[in-house]
Amino acid sequence: MSQRPSSPGIRRRSLLLCATAALAPLGALAEGVCTPRDLARRYTALVDRQLKVPANEVLIYGGLAENELAGFREPLTGPQYMLVVDACPAVQTAFLFWRLLPGRYELIGASPASTGNPEQAGCVQTPQGVFAQAQVEYGRRLTSRVYDFGRQRTRTSARGFADLRLQARAATGRTGALLGQVQSDGCILLPPGLVAFLDQFGVLDDGRKEGVTPTGEALPFAGRYLVVIDSERDERPEWAVA
Repeated sequence: MSQRPSSPGIRRRSLLLCATAALAPLGALAEGVCTPRDLARRYTALVDRQLKVPANEVLIYGGLAENELAGFREPLTGPQYMLVVDACPAVQTAFLFWRLLPGRYELIGASPASTGNPEQAGCVQTPQGVFAQAQVEYGRRLTSRVYDFGRQRTRTSARGFADLRLQARAATGRTGALLGQVQSDGCILLPPGLVAFLDQFGVLDDGRKEGVTPTGEALPFAGRYLVVIDSERDERPEWAVA
């Protein structure tokens, strides 16, 4: 007797149950599991600047991210969160995705960002590609977390090339007005609320031993990757207005 294939919903729940079992040693610390849908609700409640991305655009950006991952030297295994940034001048948006399977993405939330403008003096282009977060001293208490994705080769205003320490950090003070524009020095600027959210929930901190959210739950599927794409749009979509 043949068995009916499991539905996506059943498969999704099975993965979450497996993650819960894997996190059993954290039972003394965690009071439950923060699912992707839970995390999306908290993004809505806690992140200060957000963009409402239509469902059809979410599918498009999941596909663009997957295309970029296809050429990455280290195939990603297992479900995980990742930060996807569209460096297109007309978009300038950061998307926090949960990648369940290749080509299967769920949007946790989106916010305006700012990437590098190589035409400005002293600035370079934010490189496109897939970047793993460098080693982090999780025990350090920083005023504002800086995500370090290592030294990368990128383009300058003179059509030459230069080295860039690629980072994602909070746009504080006057730099807050740059969000939604191609105005950074080459690093990725994000709303302070988003940086705090990523740090507090450990969304990109795969390997962090104390993986417990501020609400006392364990967060499975933490990732460590930044994916920078360019959608090459000519006009700014309505939803991307910061």
